Amino acid sequence: MHEKLNTDGIDLSGFLHYMKEPGTASDNASISKVFTQLGVNDMMLEYVMNIIPVANFIRSRYQATPIDLNTLLALPSDSFGHQWATFMQTNHLNPHFFQNLQEHDDRSYLINRLHDTHDMWHIILDFDTSEAGEAGMNAFTYAQSGSPTTCMLMAAKLVRAIGGSDESRCQMMNNICRGYQLGMTAQPFLAIAWEENWTTKLSDLRELAGIKP
Repeated sequence: MHEKLNTDGIDLSGFLHYMKEPGTASDNASISKVFTQLGVNDMMLEYVMNIIPVANFIRSRYQATPIDLNTLLALPSDSFGHQWATFMQTNHLNPHFFQNLQEHDDRSYLINRLHDTHDMWHIILDFDTSEAGEAGMNAFTYAQSGSPTTCMLMAAKLVRAIGGSDESRCQMMNNICRGYQLGMTAQPFLAIAWEENWTTKLSDLRELAGIKP
């Protein structure tokens, strides 16, 4: 039998809030902290470090050169940078929504990288920001990294969908299936310096990443 995780003395408020409604940046940070305390994030790190290109990328400690959305919006309309900046602007998204960790170990870098690239992956995978779209993103990220946080967030969305329409639940399940399948067949997204490809045509970048139309 699997050993039961001991959550005694651990703050589960982020979990409980997220079961009721879409979470805040603080909820996400709280959930990730719980998984670190339980040692599950170490299992995620072990998983991705067995993927050689990802391990090399993590050890390189790649840091992107800061760039503002207006600069990206001036790029050709079919470029990755323009499409991402438009996505962020249209959906009123904050590029710095997530609370990144200040530590400098491999695990912290991995978690921060997942934060930094989340909205970029939205563009590559063509998932919107609806509950169903985010569920697809969660499924993809879990398939690619074994992230316990994204697995839990996906499960919470399914719980919240119980009270929704049949159509919304069907869309969520379709996106979860599609996201997981893409995650298992695409190139390792964690090994790609997406920010070096702002000027690349989005269609070309999708092809290079193993995302077929």
